[in-house]
Amino acid sequence: MKTEITAIIVEDIKEYHSVIETFVSEVAPNVRIVGNAVSLNEAEQLIKKLSPMLLFLDIQFEAEGKTAFDLLSKFSKLDGYNFQIIITSAHNEPRYYEEAFNFGAIHFLTKPIDKFKLKEAIERVHKNIPEFQINQWMGYVQKTYDQLQNTKIPDKIVIEGMYYTEVIPTKDIVYLEASGRYTYVYLITSGMQPICSTNNLGEYEKKLHDHPYFFRIHRNTIVNKNYILRFSKKEHLIILPSPFEKLYASKERFREFMKSIES
Repeated sequence: MKTEITAIIVEDIKEYHSVIETFVSEVAPNVRIVGNAVSLNEAEQLIKKLSPMLLFLDIQFEAEGKTAFDLLSKFSKLDGYNFQIIITSAHNEPRYYEEAFNFGAIHFLTKPIDKFKLKEAIERVHKNIPEFQINQWMGYVQKTYDQLQNTKIPDKIVIEGMYYTEVIPTKDIVYLEASGRYTYVYLITSGMQPICSTNNLGEYEKKLHDHPYFFRIHRNTIVNKNYILRFSKKEHLIILPSPFEKLYASKERFREFMKSIES
């Protein structure tokens, strides 16, 4: 018997909720819809209250002037999120695909929803459940390590790896790069063999907040400014020492980066 999955539908067109619910009941009866939200603000409150395992999430919420990524970004900057995401949207522009998968979406279903693809997406959710349960448990462990880090070893950071929990000097971090739900941490001591962490980049941004030499140059990248050799204002390009790759900053973040370098 399959594990029951609790889910919330976040969709600004109320009539479409019943469509999703009907399809879900047909292809995945073990998925229980525990909440419905027609706005991102409502969704935020339901997520905090109900702790769902899965979100069926639309992208555009025109009444609020926001997108689903604003909601996901908010949770990423807090304590991260332990729910899985299936995007359901009529907006299938490439930039939305890219951003959805950067936030760890399991599947991107375009409207009108294909029931067979919906079933396939939910099957993928099932396969990920053990991993998410482990991550949730590791989150509790992480809080304990955070306290240790903040009180006893301020110049070190706890990295939750796939198999081990690493405690490393912050000064050894060259840069951190997001990849879906994971973060790759590149160290000066290990070259191009990064630590793959189960925590998202937003969590590390909070951990490194008090270290002025770390700067988020892109939604996917945090760099240690102490390792920057040179940069290009024209191309927004940042050069690191060998063997590390060159990094690109977003246009908006590069302006802030320049201010931080000059201050």
